[in-house]
Formats: sequence, C-alpha cells, structure tokens
Amino acid sequence: MVNLPGFIFTLIVLMLLPLSALAGSIEGRLAYRKGDYATALREFSTGTQGGAVSTYFLALMYLQGYGMPKDEARGLTLLRSSADEGYSAAQYLLGQRHLYGLGVPKDTTLAMSYLLAASSDDFRAVALLKILEKGSRGEKKDRERIVSIVKRKATSNDAVAQYTLAFMYLVGDGVPKNGVEEVRWYRAAAAKNARAAFMLSLMYHHGEGVPKNPVEAVRLMRVAAGRGDVRAQYYLGTFYYQGVDSPVDKPVAAEWFRLSAEGGFDDAQLAYGMLLLSGDGVAQDKGRAIEWLSKAAQQNNAKAREIVRELLVYRGQLSPSPVADTMNIYQDTEKRQSENLLRLEGKGVLLDQGTFGLKFSLPTLYDAYAPQNLTETHPLWDRLQGGILDIIIRPPQ
Repeated sequence: MVNLPGFIFTLIVLMLLPLSALAGSIEGRLAYRKGDYATALREFSTGTQGGAVSTYFLALMYLQGYGMPKDEARGLTLLRSSADEGYSAAQYLLGQRHLYGLGVPKDTTLAMSYLLAASSDDFRAVALLKILEKGSRGEKKDRERIVSIVKRKATSNDAVAQYTLAFMYLVGDGVPKNGVEEVRWYRAAAAKNARAAFMLSLMYHHGEGVPKNPVEAVRLMRVAAGRGDVRAQYYLGTFYYQGVDSPVDKPVAAEWFRLSAEGGFDDAQLAYGMLLLSGDGVAQDKGRAIEWLSKAAQQNNAKAREIVRELLVYRGQLSPSPVADTMNIYQDTEKRQSENLLRLEGKGVLLDQGTFGLKFSLPTLYDAYAPQNLTETHPLWDRLQGGILDIIIRPPQ
C-alpha cells in the first residue's frame, strides 16, 4: 500500500470541494441573474473552469455593456471562442449576427453552419431555420417570429423549447429578464430535458430564485445525471463525495465520476483519476489513474496539468514534457517495456519504468543519494520498502 505524499491528498480535498467544477460558470450565472454584474464578471473571469459557458456570458456582458464599458470587438471575439468550443447559445447568437451582418461580415453560409450546430440544443436556432426556409422578413420581424414560435412550442410541451424559453428569460432575449418565468419553464422541462433539470437542481441547491431545498436539488441532479448529462453526473458525484445535500458515499461518488469521465468531462476525469491514484472509494490503480489524469490534461484542465507535471515524466528527459504531448506516452511502448530507470530530479525521486513514470517530492531522499548511484535501482528500491514510500507501478492493461 502506498502512503502517497501529502500534496496529493491536499489536491484531492481542494479538487473535490462541493461544486468546484464550473464554479465560475455557476456562481457567475447566479450573480448575472440578480443583476450583480461586478460579481458575475469576477466569477466568469476566474481561470478556465467555466469554459465555453463563462466565455459566452462574458461575451454578452461586453456586447451589452453590463458592468463594464461596451466593447463589441472584445465581445465578438469571446462569442466566437465560445461558439467554436461548441456552446449552442453562442453558436445561435453568432449565426444570427452573421446572417444579418451585425458587427461581423454578412455570411449566409457561415451563419447556416452555426445555426445548424446550435439547433440540437437551442430551439431559437430551430425556429430561425424554419423562418429562413420560408424567407426572411428582416432582422426585426424574424426576431419577433422566433419568440412566437418558441413560446408556442413550449406551451405544447416541447422540452427543448421550454428550456430555451427559460434561458431567454435569463438573458433577456426577445423577452424581459424574469426569474419567475425562468424557473417556471425550467420546471416544465425538467422531467425530459437534462439541462433544465441540472439548472433547476443548482437553483434549489443555492436557494437562488427558489427556496433552498437539498432533497429536490439531489432529486433533480439525479434526473439530469440519469439522462446522461456529464456535468450533472460530476456534480452528483461531488454531492455524494462531500455529503452535500446527501449522505457521504464515496463508492457511489466514484461511480458517477467514472460515468462523467467516460463521457469526456475533464473535471470528472481529474476527480476519477485522483480517486484511483489514492484508492479513495475505489481500488487503487495508478496506471488507470494516470490515463484519466492525462485525458483531463489534454483538455487543458489546469489542475490536471499541474498534477501530471508532478507525476508523469518521459524516459531520458531532464524535465517533464509538455502536458499537451501526453499522448506520446503510448508510443514506442515495446522499446521501453524492459527499461527501468530510477534517478533524482530536482528535489524528488523519479521512477521511470515501462509506460509511466512517477515523481514523489521527497527532499530528504534527494540529499541522501548521490547521482552516481542512480542506476543501481534495486538497492534504493529495497531501502524504500517499509519506509515512507512503497512504490508500486502498474502500466495500464
């Protein structure tokens, strides 16, 4: 059993604080809803945690001049970034702007591309595409018709339209900002639409726009997670891991993290990798742990990149390789399979064996062993056994 260095456990605690992933996005949206744009700006601007969602709301704030001087050039740059990352609301708005030439070159082909991309999640795009099939009447008339179509379909129990209408009341697109109406339409859509259930769960969790209700928060998060929303699966994992609105159950938390990680959510890949690394709620498996941490790092997850830089090194290099190149660990495996190198680097111990290498920050060992003895792996390995480290390395199966 490995007694991992304290920094790993510290990182686990920091990483799994309740609702840590997308923190900028969620807290920023809550502030945005209340019109607290100074707080929203701060939250949306914190690192990369909010991803495309935070970028979209920052774009809106620059485009509308909410809480800051209006800056259309900056807003459009952010909007394009969010759209290119796949956020449907940004794709819809950018497509609309290219359609009518609003601050960007008029480009019908590019507009259609963005609108088609948005249409799976944003009913405004569906409505606009239908309007264009029959012939546009110009921006003002088209916008009025979009609102009419979305409202009509939402009243007819179309869950995507209901979620879209709730979002329109949040951002004030074609309708006045209205928190009561926003909640009404999230609630109408929640049983069938994972995103609506997710947002309503967070509102019950925070007591924002609705009375705080932990039981309802967990119920709705389970609905969203059960419908395959990877964010909801991660958040439900944090609920169970920390006992937020639910009893602590780390094996259940790990299962939700795993499902979210397999769905490609980088914060879940980070969380699941750390649990595997430490054996917290799951059987310890450092080979699989590094695979998941590397996947998160490849998605530019800042925490994963930091951890991988500590854990993952390449044969023959004096310093860890850029995390963006971590897929290279799978190359040339046969050549490296029989290699076993133990050496000191900086103030830590590096074990580079087979596919993976691990670094443990142990300054006392740096002082205890001279460089000329680094190739004598077995004496040092034996001396580590029974000490503060019992290093076990298992390449992925």
